[in-house]
Amino acid sequence: MPQIQRKRRAEPSPSPSASPEPQTQRRRQSASPDFDATQNGVDSDQNLETSVKKLVRLALSSEYQRRPLRRADIIEKVLGPQGGRRFKKVFERAQEELRGVFGMELVELPVREKVTVQQRRAAAKATDKASKAPASYILISTLPSAFTLPSILPPSSHPVPGFEPTYTALYTLIISLILLSRGQLADTRLERYLKRLNLSTTTPLPDTTTPVLLKRMEKDGYINRIREQGPGGEEDVSWTVGPRGRVEVGDRGVGGLVRGVFGGEEEEDDELERRIARSLGIGEREEVAATQRDKQSQAQGQKKKRGRPRRGKEAEGEEEEEEGSEED
Repeated sequence: MPQIQRKRRAEPSPSPSASPEPQTQRRRQSASPDFDATQNGVDSDQNLETSVKKLVRLALSSEYQRRPLRRADIIEKVLGPQGGRRFKKVFERAQEELRGVFGMELVELPVREKVTVQQRRAAAKATDKASKAPASYILISTLPSAFTLPSILPPSSHPVPGFEPTYTALYTLIISLILLSRGQLADTRLERYLKRLNLSTTTPLPDTTTPVLLKRMEKDGYINRIREQGPGGEEDVSWTVGPRGRVEVGDRGVGGLVRGVFGGEEEEDDELERRIARSLGIGEREEVAATQRDKQSQAQGQKKKRGRPRRGKEAEGEEEEEEGSEED
């Protein structure tokens, strides 16, 4: 019988998709990760500079309105909801720009003083439950005193010419009266001082009465109004220095005002400095700070001592075991 020759099936030709990639395409794919990394680095640098510019503008606009800049505002308006990790880097770069271009820097405001018994109790409970209060910042000048003279750096003319220097003089005066009274001044005494200065009802500021002026200073953070319930059921009102007042004026500004008013001959300067320090209570505050440091160091020493006897007992136990093994 004639042999039947079966035809072999033709092998399938390779599809275009399975064809080997050109060498140029392979090179592009191998180089794409490095290109993406470089591109991401450029984008991150651009995002950083953009965030720095936003923070600088936000700080300048907040200071123009005498409004403290809160950390929450920086995260919300500059960094975004997921940008809290970049806060430190952006903040440091913004500080460099503010110091180098504007001669300013952001400083953290101190916490409001707890004067009344209720405030101190609430603060003690808050420290037990929660941590530190959210930080707030304001801008201060970093220029040397030689460049802050009115002839070189005149005051702002906003909202009207003459308002800013007059307002600065008034809140510096009231802050000085409060600090020279050991940090707290009764409302009745403040009224007597203002009456002597012819400021009991009106002020040199246009359309601004004394109550309106005090409310503005309280709103701007220069002074605080403290209300307490007296023993007879009456309300006692007193004044303390606010966070912005302690930063912008503080002991240094009060000392400068007193020296400008009562400064005499050079041989009397030492006596004047001693009176200023005594009136401001600088020595007492230093003693309180030293006492607190001693208490902290003693507490740390007690914590260390608590661990030492245990180590000694363990060492004694090891020595007894060694002596017992030697006797055996």
